[in-house]
This record gives sequence, C-alpha cells and structure tokens, in this order.
Amino acid sequence: MSTTEIPVSRSLQPTKELNLITDIGVTNATTFSEPKSTFRTQVLIMAALFGVVMGIIFIVVQPWFGMDTLTSRHTAAYQQLGHWSSTPALTIAWAAHLAVSIFYGVLSGIVILKTSKVWIITLFTLAFSWLTTVIAPPANAMIVQLVSFQQLQIDQLPSLNFSLDIKFVLHLVFFAAITIALYFYKQHSTKKDVV
Repeated sequence: MSTTEIPVSRSLQPTKELNLITDIGVTNATTFSEPKSTFRTQVLIMAALFGVVMGIIFIVVQPWFGMDTLTSRHTAAYQQLGHWSSTPALTIAWAAHLAVSIFYGVLSGIVILKTSKVWIITLFTLAFSWLTTVIAPPANAMIVQLVSFQQLQIDQLPSLNFSLDIKFVLHLVFFAAITIALYFYKQHSTKKDVV
C-alpha cells in the first residue's frame, strides 16, 4: 500500500489531523470546525429542548402560587366547549402549551445566535416576559376557542394583562432560564471549537 499526502492550506486553520485508512493506503487528512449552519441548528435544537423543559416547569410551579395550571384550565375548557373527553383534552392542552414553549425557546435561540451582548439579551428577556404576560389572557382564550372548534369571538376575549404580578414573574423566570442556559451553551460550544 502506498501513502498519499493531501496538501492542506494552513490559512484554513485546521483543528486536528487524522490518518485515514482507505483502500489505497493511509491518507493524512485534516478536519475543520463544523460549519456555522450546523452550530446554529444545534443551538436552535437546544433552545427547543430548553423550551420544553421550562414549559413543564412552568406548569409544575403554578400551583405553588395559588393558581390552577394552564393545562388544567385548558383541559376543562376543551371538555366544556369542545365536548372532548378528558384524555384527548389533556393531551391537546399539553401539546398546545409545549408548542408555544418550543416557539418561545426557539425565539430565544435566535436572539442568542444574533448577539452575545448581555444587555441586548437582558432587554429581550424583559421585553418578551412583559409582552407574553400582557397577551396571555386573550391568546389563551383564542387557543381554547380555536381548538374547541368555536367561532372566534374577539369581543368575548379577556382583556390584556398589564399587571406586574406573579404571572409576569413566571414568564420572566421562563425566558431568563432559557436565555441564560443558551448563552452558556453558546459560550461553551464556541470555546470548545477554538481549543
């Protein structure tokens, strides 16, 4: 067997050299850091996973603050308005809640990918915590109406919530946990690629 050398440009900054055994012999090759698109995809997948985890935690802690869980309220509404039995109603309530949580997680991931500036990330966290708190009552009622196959009745939607209450705190913790976790995930991943 013969050995084939592949010239590698040093301007590409290889991360490690490998000896590849092929049918024509041992080949000296160089691997390069992952493409940015792969890294972005990984961050967005982690963002979605963090969204799911925080969505579950969000539901678990609501009773600690004297609230019925969002999923139990939606389940009851699906049963009453849509005439769903309990298992499908509960499944739909959780699916809807986790879909929204994944969306919020991915939205946080996009912010983390766009900037590393802590003040911008903090501003995003505060703004989205506030915005989601404000729109939550009518948005949740709309989801219930749509899932229950009711005609959308805008005039019967609850008003916006401008209160700085426990609901705001829960949304703030939700977004802060996701953005902090993603920030450190991004920092750790970029340091790992440099080493």
